[in-house]
Amino acid sequence: MLISLEWLKEYVDINEDVKELENALTMIGQEVESIEEQGQHLENVVVGHVVEYSQHPDADKLSLLKVNIGEEALLQIICGAPNHKLGDKVIVAKIGAVLPGNFKIKKSKIRGVESCGMLCSEAELGMGTDGDGIVILSENAPIGESIRTHLELDDIIFELEITPNRPDCLSHIGIAREVAAYYERKVRYPASDIRTLTGPSGIVVDIKDDKRCTRYSSRILKNVKVEESPKWLKRRLKAIGLRPINNIVDVTNYIMFEYNQPMHAFDHSKLEGSKITIREAEKGEKITTLDGEERELNNSELVIADEAKAIAIAGIMGGQNSEVDENTTDILLEVAYFTPENIRKTAKELGLSSDASYRFERGIDRDNTLVVLERASSLIQSITNCEVVGECIDVYTDPYVSREVSLDINKLNKFVGKEIELDTVGTILNSLNVQIKNRGENKISVTPPSYRNDITRSADLYEEIIRMYGFENIEDKMPIEEIKAGVVDEEFKTIDTSKKHLRDMGLQEVINYSFIPRGILGKLKVEAETIDIKNPINEDMVTLRPTLMYGLLTNIKDNFNRNINDLKIFEVSRTFTKAETLADEVVKVGIALAGREERNLWEAKPEAYDFYDLKGYVESYLTDMGMTRYQLKRTENKSYHPGRAVDILIGRDYIGTFGEIHPDVAEVMSISRERVYLAELELAKIVKYGKTKIKYEKIVKYPAVNRDLAILMDRDKLVGDMLEDIKKSSNIIESVNLFDIYEGEKVEADKKSVAINIVLRKTTGTLEENEVAAAIDKILGLIKKKHQGEIRQ
Repeated sequence: MLISLEWLKEYVDINEDVKELENALTMIGQEVESIEEQGQHLENVVVGHVVEYSQHPDADKLSLLKVNIGEEALLQIICGAPNHKLGDKVIVAKIGAVLPGNFKIKKSKIRGVESCGMLCSEAELGMGTDGDGIVILSENAPIGESIRTHLELDDIIFELEITPNRPDCLSHIGIAREVAAYYERKVRYPASDIRTLTGPSGIVVDIKDDKRCTRYSSRILKNVKVEESPKWLKRRLKAIGLRPINNIVDVTNYIMFEYNQPMHAFDHSKLEGSKITIREAEKGEKITTLDGEERELNNSELVIADEAKAIAIAGIMGGQNSEVDENTTDILLEVAYFTPENIRKTAKELGLSSDASYRFERGIDRDNTLVVLERASSLIQSITNCEVVGECIDVYTDPYVSREVSLDINKLNKFVGKEIELDTVGTILNSLNVQIKNRGENKISVTPPSYRNDITRSADLYEEIIRMYGFENIEDKMPIEEIKAGVVDEEFKTIDTSKKHLRDMGLQEVINYSFIPRGILGKLKVEAETIDIKNPINEDMVTLRPTLMYGLLTNIKDNFNRNINDLKIFEVSRTFTKAETLADEVVKVGIALAGREERNLWEAKPEAYDFYDLKGYVESYLTDMGMTRYQLKRTENKSYHPGRAVDILIGRDYIGTFGEIHPDVAEVMSISRERVYLAELELAKIVKYGKTKIKYEKIVKYPAVNRDLAILMDRDKLVGDMLEDIKKSSNIIESVNLFDIYEGEKVEADKKSVAINIVLRKTTGTLEENEVAAAIDKILGLIKKKHQGEIRQ
């Protein structure tokens, strides 16, 4: 937002220098981005008079001039502009001048003829965009006068960074209120003096959509003469970077930057009928806006319409079909309030933004439309001597209702860290035009003005009081509190420990999004009560994941597609399932193996991962987490290969599943190169059954006895169940390990040979032969009776 200091001084007395004002604005929250001193680059630029005019002897498009700049000698200047003649008053950049863009004026030769200066255009002086011709000044411009003095370029322009919650500061009066409050001064509001009123306007306003337009004020002005704006108005608009157009449009822009109230002027003669309607656009309705673009509307936009057509897109831009031009004599002025949500949506959908939409999007003072309309009518009448027709037409469907906000002075002082007297608080709030009511000892109730929609709670009042009181007036004090060492969250600690164990095993961590595509779980054969989010980023991020499977399989597929063939990855993350309130969140540990492990040293040939590789990682992880006693049972999980995956159980409590992914699931995920092995475990249950304290035992000094048994048993019998039973059969059995399963021509077709190693040891002495024999006999009896197995002959 650009603020002219000269313009600002119309509304508030400012005696401070520029640096002091910059500091004051910044301290009260209106941060100054930059300060520009107008005309500071126009040293050695003066008014000149063309006293001799001829063609360049060696160039048809160049003129050779003698220019009087009030010095003894005339300047010889060569010019290529087409719009000057003998006797013109022009702007001359003398030798030594430095124009915008660090363009230095030097004595030079052009086609062999010396040139001692330059005649300047608006663009070359940084005063506008016109670079096609030089600036021609009025006949009474004093020869030799500094152009900065002649054009009154002595203003200071502040560029402010206005926060989105303070749209009232997108205007000179808004900043004047801030400055006045800070320095405890009065704001001078502009006077509106309408001289004559003639007859009824004959205009009817009908607000069809009162949800998006809650107020519409208008007035007719007759016998308006559209022409160039007066010098003072053009100078004001140029100072803040606006291009003057004509006196009517310039006044509407002036009012917008004065009051932060966008308004629009329609050519009354181009309107059909006497009724103005604020309505939804019709489907496929078209309007050509003032920027020359034809726009097709889709029934969601709000438009201003006469009885035959749309004449403006409400709050954003007017239409060419009602544009004010040099032939306009009667105008309809519009001042309205449109809801911010509607303007934001329409501007985004149409890709159309304007100074008006920028303000409406942030919210304006809907209680001030008549003041603005009176001000604009008065200003146009003073410039054009037009007639103002009738009283204002004002349709106000949802009048502004003031709100009260409570303030406890004790809480304020506790928040600030300093005692601020009640009288001081009252002075500050009064300076901000806030009305105050007493509500008891050290408690007040305040009513913010209608232009301060950002003040809704006590905390907003704290901010207002502190910034006006002055941050520099609040001493720095360190809080005195008892400092205690923080405690690490147990869940966070457990997750961190899990990740460390998995990394130490050589697995690489992956992190995936918590969202998965809609409907993918059915293809993965996963059954779960899922939660879909209402505003997904895209169709690949619709459902909160109840499993880590999709993310890990996607990681594998993407790596395979990039010819990365050795994959050992893990993820420890939350999963989500539907619950009565919100969601059940379960932290799961996922491990995935796929491809072929790269071998080193002498065994150079890569070898594909298999079930037992994954089993080793899972069991090693569970051991590291202190979980040593569990059962493995063939899984019925449909996402896994039948017969090549197991569930981990403690009693009947399910811990997780690991094994080979079902071929159908691999096909759905477009993984065909290698088999994929995946484990998914519930971390909370691992922690529940794991031993947090490690108990150390001495190494047993007595020797172990090893026995190998080859058991012939039915092919469909589960070996794991048999091994568990053997471990429990005797207290001298230290371990039972499976080392071979044979199925082939040397055993019957429905049988298999299972080779196991049994380690026996006592902790209190050396085993006797009869103790070993008794234990083996018991094992063989158990195998024969419960598992129908026998020693292979």
